[in-house]
Amino acid sequence: MRKFLQDTVTELSYYLEIILSAILAFALLFFSLSLIKDLSGFLSLESSDEVLLQRFLGKAMTLAVGVELIKMFSKPSPNTVIEVLLFALARQLVLDHANILDFLIGILAVAILFAVRKYLFTQFDATNNIIMRASQKVKIANVIARVNIQANKSETLRDFITRKLSEEDKTVAVGACVYLKNVALRIDKMHGDTITRVEIIKGFY
Repeated sequence: MRKFLQDTVTELSYYLEIILSAILAFALLFFSLSLIKDLSGFLSLESSDEVLLQRFLGKAMTLAVGVELIKMFSKPSPNTVIEVLLFALARQLVLDHANILDFLIGILAVAILFAVRKYLFTQFDATNNIIMRASQKVKIANVIARVNIQANKSETLRDFITRKLSEEDKTVAVGACVYLKNVALRIDKMHGDTITRVEIIKGFY
């Protein structure tokens, strides 16, 4: 019961993130259209071109940060978090008239973010998993787990993971894994020589 409630709340939070992303996308669309109105300011003599350009760039880069936030909400991963931070830092570096020390610190922060993404992230840094019966058809598992495992028609999870392990010359045993693009399959439980449970591990990065 506890596991069911945890899965239900997790699933609900997933859909709430999607709804929040949709609301944010609508707001960004509205403010993006308002940028067109700002272009008319270049035809007036009320402000200098430099001031107008700075104001226009500020709004545009703020919207760019908002777009990255939508990606983070709709598809959360360490990679999307890094992208949001990179856009936010880029906005500060380009628009703020900071002193040379602050500018160098900003550049160092960007370099650190790139280094973190390159050397500290692995493909399955952000994952979630689901355990399913090995007799489940792969096409049904794709729908339930929201993955895209390319398998033969009517092939079960048991058949698929057994075939892949055989192709990779690996032993069929509890803990054995098959790695695919953005997803891995792991034998979770066996009864004798028969696979009874398969864990689907989804990677977002």
